[in-house]
Amino acid sequence: MAIATHISDLLYRYDCVILPGFGAFLTQKESAHYNENAKAFYPPKKRISFNSQLKKNDGLLANYIADIRGIKYSEAVYSIAEFVEKLNKQLAKKQTVNIENLGSLSLSSEGILQFEPVTEN
Repeated sequence: MAIATHISDLLYRYDCVILPGFGAFLTQKESAHYNENAKAFYPPKKRISFNSQLKKNDGLLANYIADIRGIKYSEAVYSIAEFVEKLNKQLAKKQTVNIENLGSLSLSSEGILQFEPVTEN
């Protein structure tokens, strides 16, 4: 899923990347810390979350895709729409959708979209 790779790339630079018509991936910075029990330092990192209410295209993802792929903005928007349609079809079939480097999406028994971020080892 090339779109997933682009989202992941953008999340290194931005705190919010909207997947138009679907939702937004958000990051929160977590400071470095020391675990007294483990006697270990842990580096800073970002935690990923998802908000299904942020759906309006802000142009960030489409502009990035257009630039990276060397295509027109309208082609990038179409590519994103195809990706979202594929996600929605998989979710409608009650399938869990794994999005590389981000996490997995599924529908609860109540039809609520749930996101489980990738956990680091």
